[in-house]
Amino acid sequence: MDQVCWICGNKADSAEHRIKKSDLVRAHGTGPYQGPAAVVHFQGGKETLIQGPRSNAIKYQKSLCQHCNTTYTQPFDHAYDGFIDWIMQNEQLVLHRMFIDFSEIFGSGWKNEQRGLYKYFAKSFGCRLINAGVDVPADVVTLFGKNVFRTALRLTVAINKDVLLLPPHVRNGFIGKGELLSLSPRHTPGLPIGFVWDEHVSWLTIGYWYNCLPTDNFPTWVADQQFIHLGVFYPLDGEMRTEFLEKVKNSQ
Repeated sequence: MDQVCWICGNKADSAEHRIKKSDLVRAHGTGPYQGPAAVVHFQGGKETLIQGPRSNAIKYQKSLCQHCNTTYTQPFDHAYDGFIDWIMQNEQLVLHRMFIDFSEIFGSGWKNEQRGLYKYFAKSFGCRLINAGVDVPADVVTLFGKNVFRTALRLTVAINKDVLLLPPHVRNGFIGKGELLSLSPRHTPGLPIGFVWDEHVSWLTIGYWYNCLPTDNFPTWVADQQFIHLGVFYPLDGEMRTEFLEKVKNSQ
């Protein structure tokens, strides 16, 4: 049976990038990535050399139609690019203030643009679920066509302090996705009712919490406010951090 687009139901003939093309270009250029400029993708313990930002190795399976993956969701992609570009260009300001003001990024149209940004993340979440063989919850599917919506998908924005130990030219290439975790009741362990996931660009980590609350009590965002207050976390323990710092020092 052919896969159908999880947004509109038409035939799925387009694949979303696992690693966004614009993020790769920002960190590594337009390619080709060869020799000293080689880029490696790690997944499931496997290393794959990436030749360029359009590589099929960093795409999900086809789960969207061409229209939904380009024309329909293009404004959401643009909102994301504007968001990440501003964060990276104003890194020290963001790290000092510990909050993000959408009006500074998007101007007077921030309300609409933050909805587009949220929908970009919802699209990313949906594609990750489909790739794991899980149906996208109906409340996530239906929010794309709405200006006002209710959903169980909460997002958090946090700073990975350990990534900030890396030199800027190294950490800017630290782009990826975390492990998708499912939450199920004890009496029906095979039927997930919630999901936890994350993705990151450098030190900026977006947390996805579907039908559950963040474990670290980070402020949540559902396209419903002008300001996002940032959480902070340190994934390495003391011993690991000391070892990590030594490796960073020796690599310079």
